[in-house]
Amino acid sequence: MKLTNRRIVNDANFLFNLVHKQFPVKVSYAISKNISKLEKELKVYNKEREKIIDKYCKKDEEGNLLIDENNQYSIEEENIDICNKELNELLDIEIDVNIHKFKLDDLMCGNYDMSPSEMTLIDYMIEE
Repeated sequence: MKLTNRRIVNDANFLFNLVHKQFPVKVSYAISKNISKLEKELKVYNKEREKIIDKYCKKDEEGNLLIDENNQYSIEEENIDICNKELNELLDIEIDVNIHKFKLDDLMCGNYDMSPSEMTLIDYMIEE
């Protein structure tokens, strides 16, 4: 299944919190496998993101990245647009992830507290 880095990054915190919920065994297993796969993709994404930040971020005399008063990386004004462009290109890359799916019936066979927005975040894990 094709997922963008943007989706993986945006959904990561929620997905990592799902492992603490009680689900049927098949659902829990699928979610855990998928989180493991997505963590690997996040590591690659974060390495590439760090390269971009390192390229454009201001540095002190010792080569350490500078952080501004808003706790953001300090980037020269003339480099902000190109840095953001490269970061967005990285976020928009599609990755082919072998998603482990489960049936909606497996999830609905019990009383599991999931909001519609939570269901939307895992929709690609559910078999039709």
